[in-house]
Amino acid sequence: MAFAAGNTVVPGYPMQIGDKYMVMFDHTGPASYTQYTTAGAGGDTINGSDLGFGGFDFVDMDVDTTGQIAAYPLITGKGYGNAGASVQVVYYALVTATLGGKSQTLGTQIAAGTVLSTFSWRVKAEMV
Repeated sequence: MAFAAGNTVVPGYPMQIGDKYMVMFDHTGPASYTQYTTAGAGGDTINGSDLGFGGFDFVDMDVDTTGQIAAYPLITGKGYGNAGASVQVVYYALVTATLGGKSQTLGTQIAAGTVLSTFSWRVKAEMV
């Protein structure tokens, strides 16, 4: 199944909740994944500005539409009451198989260089 590149907001969103916004969107992975090593290095970055907002208070992601890759969002720079300007998404294999042109091992981070642009995740974010 082909997915639109980037982020596609689900109809009916964003939804205002007080001074904040809830946004539900579908996110397509990168053409070549860079493994996450430390904050600011690697992973798949989603910026609040990509969706027309200043940042993220909370982000929830699960598995891709095929059920083979889990996504773990890490909000960059959050804490002590402030929102984070971006999210680094780290992907893990839920199977031992070839995915995105690379061999993957169950329970490990997706291999560097894996093509994730054919995979999509539903994202729920509370944004400012």
